[in-house]
Amino acid sequence: MSTGPRNQSAHGTSRLAQPMLEFAIVNNAATRRANRGLMRTMERRLAYASVWVFALAFGWIEASIVVYLRELYTREISVHGPETFAGLQVTLVTLPNNLVALEMAREACTIILLGAAAWLAGHRAADRAGAFLLAFGVWDLAYYAVLKLVAGWPESLTTWDILFLIPLAWVAPVWAPMLVATLFVVAGTFLFATPERQRRYRWGDVVLLSVAVLLMIGAFLVESRAAIEHRVPERFPVWLFLTGAALATVSFLRAEGWIVRRRDARSALWSLERPEH
Repeated sequence: MSTGPRNQSAHGTSRLAQPMLEFAIVNNAATRRANRGLMRTMERRLAYASVWVFALAFGWIEASIVVYLRELYTREISVHGPETFAGLQVTLVTLPNNLVALEMAREACTIILLGAAAWLAGHRAADRAGAFLLAFGVWDLAYYAVLKLVAGWPESLTTWDILFLIPLAWVAPVWAPMLVATLFVVAGTFLFATPERQRRYRWGDVVLLSVAVLLMIGAFLVESRAAIEHRVPERFPVWLFLTGAALATVSFLRAEGWIVRRRDARSALWSLERPEH
């Protein structure tokens, strides 16, 4: 059976159209991937901004509550006017025993609330952990900023403050929790921005980070008796706190690959020195 010119022309046209169709399919697939990537980027940026907005608002709420409580306290002890905030020593404030447990529960709820917001903001372990650190850091810094703006407290970075009551009173000059909050913001931003990054946290990294956290918490607990006894703390173990902060920073950078492990460095050097066969 012979094929006419029309059939030959159609067959040639179909052969030419096939590569064009394949190119269109591949191009459409690439476009869809690019669009999905763009949507994920926009979603992540909006989530990051939302964490900031949430933490700033939460910091304002927290500071407002403290302003109300301190105003009531100063009125109770017959100190007139909000200008007395500047000279008020936090560790001298007496909290009734029946309210201590309530305050500890409120602090626990604060951490739960920050954790819940971080869980909703992220999709993976890395960006959820980053969102929690970011929210905690921004919340804490906003708290002190609002208190300074509204009440003129703290007077300076060396002013003492009671940070937490769980399990004992955490006491430190305000520069210490502000430094921790700043580190949280930086580390949290990095983790939140790089959730797909390959991470290998080894047992050594976990141990170093745990030791660093315990050192900083230990520094906060050294003068916990001052809050219990309602007196101004006498000293803050700066060396202990800074050792913990430095160890935490180095451990994080090492775990994230910014500092090359010695074993990995030797392996890389050995692979470079081996002759090619």
